[in-house]
Amino acid sequence: MTEPTTTTTSTPSGVGSSNQNQMGVPLAIVIAGALIALAVYFGNGTGSAPTTAVALEGEQAPAAAPTAPSIGDIRPVSSDDHVRGAANAKITVIEYSDYECPFCKRFHPTMQQLITEYPNDVQWVYRHFPLEQLHRQANAEAEASECASEQGRFWEFTDIVYEETTSNDGLDLSLLPTYAQQAGVTNIAQFTSCVESGKYADKVAADIADAQAAGGRGTPYSVVIGPNGEKLPINGAQPYASVKATIDQLL
Repeated sequence: MTEPTTTTTSTPSGVGSSNQNQMGVPLAIVIAGALIALAVYFGNGTGSAPTTAVALEGEQAPAAAPTAPSIGDIRPVSSDDHVRGAANAKITVIEYSDYECPFCKRFHPTMQQLITEYPNDVQWVYRHFPLEQLHRQANAEAEASECASEQGRFWEFTDIVYEETTSNDGLDLSLLPTYAQQAGVTNIAQFTSCVESGKYADKVAADIADAQAAGGRGTPYSVVIGPNGEKLPINGAQPYASVKATIDQLL
């Protein structure tokens, strides 16, 4: 057996070092680029990949988690709820809303249109979700709507507040009796006494707890419940076409 022979080729003086220098330049550029990319990747100081921000058409509570959890337990619809639409509808939309939220103001006509176009298939349940951290007056307005409900004028009062008032604490609370009267409340003294007593504070608080349990982290937040109990969330003031697509999907 013979061993393989090794052929040694001599290189002229200076040629090898020149080639190494020429190759080192692009290699250094590649390494530098990689280091820059890593710096950008970890530049947020957390060591995690940067995330893409998604703008939602709604308001977030300041202390909210960055990502809403999946839909949790939702209180069954009962006679204590405010329901608009067919009682035996195939689909229920539970909206958690804030009277001072500008996005809720934008979303209200969308829900009105939905009930108009699906009178037999959809029912709309309104529950309170005032974000007190953002809107100091929202709780008082939610309680006032319950006082209007005592005289059978919840939806009329709600429509007027969203249609005629500004958002972000722009409503003058002293005008609540005026809006109630416009809504058809006849006993204004009873309405005013009810508002001042705070008798519905617990009911509003129960709605807030239900909204949070359902996965709500901002307003408006809605949950669509399908014919077979399917639950689909609607985050923010989605356009009518988007809401309609969700309803059609379940129908």
